[in-house]
Amino acid sequence: MSGPSGLLFHNPVDHVLFNILGIAVSLYALYVEVRKHKDKDYKALCDLGENMQCSRVLTSEYSKGFGIVGLLVGKEHFLNAPNCVVGAGFYALQLTLGFVHHPLAVQALFYTSVISVIGSLYLAYILAFKLKDLCLVCITTYLINGVLMYLNYQKFVHLES
Repeated sequence: MSGPSGLLFHNPVDHVLFNILGIAVSLYALYVEVRKHKDKDYKALCDLGENMQCSRVLTSEYSKGFGIVGLLVGKEHFLNAPNCVVGAGFYALQLTLGFVHHPLAVQALFYTSVISVIGSLYLAYILAFKLKDLCLVCITTYLINGVLMYLNYQKFVHLES
């Protein structure tokens, strides 16, 4: 009998779907960010109210380099990339490594997903307590990161046993 194949079990299809969803959400966030910078009157689909404006969050000082990298290397430095670009790269890396059947790939998947959840917790704190906003795009990426960590943990534990 084969193992569970439903959503949120360690199934390669789940890993692919959540990474594709992560890439799509990240690219939408990039679209909103670029569009808002070009047109200050732009209202994104995720701008639902006064305290639910993803476009405000995605153009804030924390939307590039997590609000930290620019302080260290300068706002115009290439390392101070938009968080959504870093996210799209992360999901692409996760997607690619998911097809590599090697213990180092499994470890990289797990540890990078742990880092993404730590980054999500930091950004959730910024969202709630500094920006005092509710960004549905941001929260979606936090949830995707949590699911990917769970899926990667399942694979990691299987590797260790």
